[in-house]
Amino acid sequence: MALPLRYHWRNLLVRRTTSALTILVVTAVVGTLTWILGFFLALQASLSVAGDPHKLLIIQRGTTSETNSAISPEEFNRLAQLAGVALSTESGEPLISPELYWQTQLPRLRDGGKTRANVALRGVTMRAFEVHRNIRLLGECFSVGEPQVIVGRAAATQFAGLSVGDVIRIGVGESREFRVVGHFDAGGGPMESEIWMYLPAMQSAYLRNGYSSAAVRLNNPASASAAIEQVRSAPIELSAEREADYWQSQTSNVRFYQAVCFVLVAIMSLAAAFALANTMYASVAGRAREIAMLRTIGYRPFQILLGFVLESVLLSLVGGALGCIACAAYLELVGSTKDMFGSSTFTTMAFDIRLTPLLVGWSLASVAAIGVIGALPPAWRAAQTHVLTALREP
Repeated sequence: MALPLRYHWRNLLVRRTTSALTILVVTAVVGTLTWILGFFLALQASLSVAGDPHKLLIIQRGTTSETNSAISPEEFNRLAQLAGVALSTESGEPLISPELYWQTQLPRLRDGGKTRANVALRGVTMRAFEVHRNIRLLGECFSVGEPQVIVGRAAATQFAGLSVGDVIRIGVGESREFRVVGHFDAGGGPMESEIWMYLPAMQSAYLRNGYSSAAVRLNNPASASAAIEQVRSAPIELSAEREADYWQSQTSNVRFYQAVCFVLVAIMSLAAAFALANTMYASVAGRAREIAMLRTIGYRPFQILLGFVLESVLLSLVGGALGCIACAAYLELVGSTKDMFGSSTFTTMAFDIRLTPLLVGWSLASVAAIGVIGALPPAWRAAQTHVLTALREP
């Protein structure tokens, strides 16, 4: 028979101080781990939304992003000859969207406007809404020829002055005023951190007559490789890649942050395992005669080992639950939307961190595993206790 659960719970309550300190360490580890996992799950979700297999992004050959790319109108017109391009259901023309990419600095909301960050501006025509089918308008769209903008939902929650009716100053020397007339949703993708406006109005504001990129919608994702090769071999200084590949390259700096964060989590996890092991070693040392009595009344070494592991897992789960609660409180206090600086675009991309049941379950399972690892050495020692030797101890 197994040891009763209340027996283990009582032993943890008897050693309140040690148990509380151990729970505190586990809470810190799980809270940090949950936040980091939430951040990177949000990042992956955002990039997966941006990975439409039907879309190609075309930029100037030799450049790494839309920021430093330039496409002339003549080069853009040649793209109409690409094979496999989808046609508009309204006009019958190829679904190729000319786009101008720029950036402006806006104050962050999270610190009351004390710091500013680069926000992406994208000049588009109405064809962009047929190419980028994940874009959903929340309110009005900008009018053709008018100094108006629509703002991505994530950008509107991160930066000041982007509510409907607000006016922002952009263009050369910030000499032009544009009014925010609506917001849009991009399914959580990177474009949700951008500000969109009518392409000719943006070209006029920044004294540009060309484009930064072209977004192409294909009939079939299987034709992507052929279209990329056609652009590469054409007598134009352009290159094409799948949209998913492009956005992955723009967040290459995440891998470094990810490595650093997970090293820190590994160190903290080891600290939690050592704290649990220390607690259980102290418990074994202080309960030698009790363990001997358990052996005397018929409990087997394996049952005693499982009992100590269970105590450690109980400590871990209590700390894990508190860690998840602390993470949820932190996100509620400071906001769940975070931004990250793109390594090539030099603009911020926002992500919405959500404490999902799957994330909570993964965190609790991880900390339970840490509890088992930390408990095994002292539990093994307890199971191997010699009955007569233990009974002689004071």
